[in-house]
Amino acid sequence: MPDDVKKRIYLNEYNVLLDGTTYLPLVSGLLQAHAELSEKIRETCLFRPYLFHLDASANIIKQYEDPFVAAFSMSMWNEQLSLHVAREVKRRFPECKIVVGGAQVPHSPETFFDQYPFIDIAVRGEGEEAFTEILERLVDGEDLAGLAGVSWRDSNGEFINNSTDRPFNRDLDTYPSPYVSGLFDDLIDTRDDLTFQAIVETNRGCPFLCTFCYWGKGGLSRKYRYHSLNRVNQEIEWMGKRGIQYVFNADSNFGMHRRDMEIAKFLAETKNKYGFPEKFRTCYGKNTDEKILEIGSFMHSHGLEKGITISYQSMSEQVQKNIKRDNIRIDVAKSLQVKFGDKGIPIYTELILGLPGETVASWIGGVDEVLSSGFSNQLFIYSCLVFPNTDLGDSDYQKEFGIVTQRIEAAEIHAKKRPADWQPEFEDIVVTTNTMSKDDWRHLMVFSWITMLLHSLKLGYFILGYLFNRLGCRHSELISCISEARFDQDACPIWSDQVAALYNQADKFFDGEGRGVFLPEHGDIYWDVEEACFLNLSADLDSFYSETLDICRSFLQSSGKTFDNDELSQVVDYQQMRIPTMMLPEKSAKLFSLNIPEYFQKLFGPNPVPLKASPQQLTLEPENFENDKRLYARKTILWGRKSDLILVPAEYCSVEQY
Repeated sequence: MPDDVKKRIYLNEYNVLLDGTTYLPLVSGLLQAHAELSEKIRETCLFRPYLFHLDASANIIKQYEDPFVAAFSMSMWNEQLSLHVAREVKRRFPECKIVVGGAQVPHSPETFFDQYPFIDIAVRGEGEEAFTEILERLVDGEDLAGLAGVSWRDSNGEFINNSTDRPFNRDLDTYPSPYVSGLFDDLIDTRDDLTFQAIVETNRGCPFLCTFCYWGKGGLSRKYRYHSLNRVNQEIEWMGKRGIQYVFNADSNFGMHRRDMEIAKFLAETKNKYGFPEKFRTCYGKNTDEKILEIGSFMHSHGLEKGITISYQSMSEQVQKNIKRDNIRIDVAKSLQVKFGDKGIPIYTELILGLPGETVASWIGGVDEVLSSGFSNQLFIYSCLVFPNTDLGDSDYQKEFGIVTQRIEAAEIHAKKRPADWQPEFEDIVVTTNTMSKDDWRHLMVFSWITMLLHSLKLGYFILGYLFNRLGCRHSELISCISEARFDQDACPIWSDQVAALYNQADKFFDGEGRGVFLPEHGDIYWDVEEACFLNLSADLDSFYSETLDICRSFLQSSGKTFDNDELSQVVDYQQMRIPTMMLPEKSAKLFSLNIPEYFQKLFGPNPVPLKASPQQLTLEPENFENDKRLYARKTILWGRKSDLILVPAEYCSVEQY
């Protein structure tokens, strides 16, 4: 059949646009690759170019011409745009069938169909086989009776749901690879204005049941199914040849399987051969340490990892039980943390604020537990998001734990700022539970931002370490002192204004504003709240650290701690010297009367040394950003945060050696 008379199929998968970078549309490619196995579809249907990144809805809709089917892969970051485009396509082309699938589509969609009358068909779970069968039925003019995992409107507009789950195909290689099939070649060749990232999946399934996660319930499969190593290697080879810089691995627990080291080795071989991929980002397994240690160390040695993820989510045993995560061993995560730290490999962990059962005491205690365990890299703290098709999104579960949510505008961190003509997106966050009031949440959100500002973004990293190890102060004590503004606010206007701004930021959530902060002088992207604080404070580090020293003195005095004022001053001086500024001399040096440089060099390692009167010279070779705020922001935070490269490199020697 000639192309001009074939039925036109439009695949919509709007991925986040990261300031000129976006992901290749893997879901769309998988749907098309499998559908084109059908001779009937090949003969009668024409797949139009992918609609694959966030854009103004008008720009997307104008690409439609006489569509037969418009299919949408709906995720948190594109839900409203997908619905808006689908509604308008249906209005302009009433005969076009609107098919939706993805994590945002409810698995029990009757209310969803009532709410969005322009939707014709919804697919539950994996979509390759279902989408192919839907197209074959529609081409033949047949109804969809008997299609498992599918809901639809019949010819009378009545809602019909087939509650039978579609059986899983154990052989994932049955689904052709869009990479190897060449479905993305033309896209890469014709879009010189974009840089592409890619997603690879080596298996599907997850054995854990975390209530906040789509894998835990919505993924529908606890048993692993695998792509062959040959298929995985072919895809990685394709990515290397095509110059894909960044690859995200969609596996739920990479490193838990024996064959994962073979995949890691092939990634390294491909990078050595082609120079790509430069980085490989994955979610590491939860309950195995030796395999992950081996693989993570190998990946780091080949420059493939920006940082190793070791996620706790919560340190509370009760919370772990409430979110069905109590089968994930925290002791394994702690063991990995120590082992990676001893090897000098950057690691980062995550906590989620607002999980059911968390209290003010358990949250602050959990932060202390993480930081006091020797964790020296990145701690990321997130607001608890609620997704469809998860236990956390279930009304009965929410009633059980007193969960109250707040809808806020989505602002994807480090993504391009949404222009005014783009469709806004939204996300729901937990702001109240039966163990955490709204005021508690507000206070802990500010506490958490200041934790990340001081520890993770390093503005108080050495100060906190000194207070804990030298003077026995818990990390949370100074953080709470600042977050509760228990200092002379008139004498410390920078800190006073910053704390007030953070509470104001928390209050904005209750007005529906998003968490991303836009600082136009630092680039056309959104920043996390604590990152925006860092960028603002870095403009005047002399004044900031003068105030910080005053706050530390006041805090120690009110705590009844005996301390050496000169020693504390040298600690704060060292802290300031290690923070990059937008304009620094190429080389700087400072003489300390104590062994401050050696003390901090070894404090977070396996062999710490005591502070003593031993003069040392600290020498720095900072990068000179020449007051380029965009470059400064990108190198210190965007590229340096997870890689633990924020601090200015330093060397030291004793005065005698010097």
